[in-house]
Amino acid sequence: MKRASGFYMGMLVCITSCLVLTKCSREYSAEGVPHSDTVVHPPMVAAYTLAGSPDACSGAFVAGTYIVDQPLANLNTADLQVTVTQTGSYTIKTDTVNGMSFSATGEFTRLGKQTVRLVAAGKPVLAGLFSFLPKAPSSNCSFEVGVQNREPLATYVLESGYGNPNPCIYTIAGSYHTQTPLTNANSVSMSVYVQQPGNFTIQTSKVNGMVFSASGNFTNTGSQYITLTGSGIPVTAGRFTLIPQIIGPHPLGGESCALPVTVQ
Repeated sequence: MKRASGFYMGMLVCITSCLVLTKCSREYSAEGVPHSDTVVHPPMVAAYTLAGSPDACSGAFVAGTYIVDQPLANLNTADLQVTVTQTGSYTIKTDTVNGMSFSATGEFTRLGKQTVRLVAAGKPVLAGLFSFLPKAPSSNCSFEVGVQNREPLATYVLESGYGNPNPCIYTIAGSYHTQTPLTNANSVSMSVYVQQPGNFTIQTSKVNGMVFSASGNFTNTGSQYITLTGSGIPVTAGRFTLIPQIIGPHPLGGESCALPVTVQ
């Protein structure tokens, strides 16, 4: 009888322990499962505007060197000014232009004016000035990036007269009419002084839908004339000032001058 009692007591202890362990296991598992009424909220999306919208991005700063056929790195950036009205996540990116694009992703944690840094990617294809259009949910603006020619680069200045800004020494050809596309007949012959031969790129920013540009190689030193070819479509009639400028290093100064164009 004593043996039987001990046997039954052992069985009782075993069963009790199993029940306790099972209960604990069930309670632990239940605590690890989310309640059916738990609501998972999507991340908040920021509300903000780009400074300068819808025109040029005000306060934009482009850093790094941009050279034809050279891959871009983290040092190639564009800082934009924004005004945040609601905190949250953001994504700002541009289209790909001339083999390059800019983008930034992050989170605004405070309201008000602040700076966003976009990082460049890709590899420039052509030398010149190129316009990028970053887009926000309710605004957009534009900034320019200058891509310089391959080495060896020429050392030269754009010759000019006196004024503010200094007028180019130039002769303009072709007729200019609203809503009429420019052709190779729309050109500007302008004077430059070359100290060191090499590759060059000169271009204006777009004004009233028009751009003038030239890219090539100086083989001689001294004063000489080069031809900038027009492109684009004039938007409105009037007299407009375009600024041809050296794209790339300009150690001698004289990197820009004023070019008036009359559109009829």
